[in-house]
Parts: sequence; structure tokens; C-alpha cells
Amino acid sequence: MALVTLPTIALIAMFCDLCYATFSWSTIQHAAREGCRYAITFQTNLVAGGQDANIMADVQNSAMGLVTATPTPPTPQMIFVDYIDANPTSPTYLQIIPFANGGNIPGNIVRVSIQGYPVQWLVPLTGTIAQPFLSQTPATISAYSADVLGALPAGVSSVPR
Repeated sequence: MALVTLPTIALIAMFCDLCYATFSWSTIQHAAREGCRYAITFQTNLVAGGQDANIMADVQNSAMGLVTATPTPPTPQMIFVDYIDANPTSPTYLQIIPFANGGNIPGNIVRVSIQGYPVQWLVPLTGTIAQPFLSQTPATISAYSADVLGALPAGVSSVPR
């Protein structure tokens, strides 16, 4: 019985960890996609603070509590919003443009990303004798979503940052 129980428990733990990692990855990817969908419509109705803050709030709402828009130390920022120049005649073509330099104009590309989300193993059985540091260095997940910014809403000439 001892020869069967230990490998069975290890196998069950491995399945639990794989399921949690898959759940985390799919949730993070979904949140990045939802943030990108929110960004291309130029909405700013979730929180005060402009378009970037609203995009990050939408990502946080879609992430089921895995990431937050306003991280508290020592947790680093994981949600990023970048604007990419999509004008082929521009000298900054396909480069990241700061929001202040007109990054969020219609026709440019918005990229919403969640970078460096740590996946802590639920059952760190592998971090024992053979590899003692594996359980202390988590795997990380990153997800990216990009789309072309649509037209400004009717009656709006610019969107505040």
C-alpha cells in the first residue's frame, strides 16, 4: 500500500497544479482580451482617472481577483496599456507612443498586457530533495491582446488620460 499511495498522491497533486495553472492562464488571457475590447471603444465610465485607468479597471474586473489595477508593494504592476503608431508614413511607425504624444488616436493600435503573473504551486512536492529551490521560484504567465482603436464616440473630440 505504501508503494502505491505516495505515487498516487503525487499524481493527484500534479493534476491539481496543472488545473490551477491552466485556470490562471485562461483567466489572465480573458482579462487581457476584455481590456483590449474596452480600450478600442474609448470608454471612460468605470473609474475616475481617464482612459488608461479605466482600461486597467476593466482588466481587474475581468481577472476574477488574480491581478489588481493598483498594486500594493511588494506586488509589482502587472497590467500595462501601450499605444502603437499604425501610420505607415510616420517616423515612429510600429513603435510605442506615449499617451501624452497622441498615442490613443483612432487608427493606432492599443496593446493591453498582463505581464509576470506568478503561478504559485498548490502542492510543491517537486521542491524537496532533488530541486530544493523549485517551490520558491514560481512560474510566470504573460498575456497580450492588441487591436486597432476605433473611432471616437459621437460628440467626443478627445479622451482624457
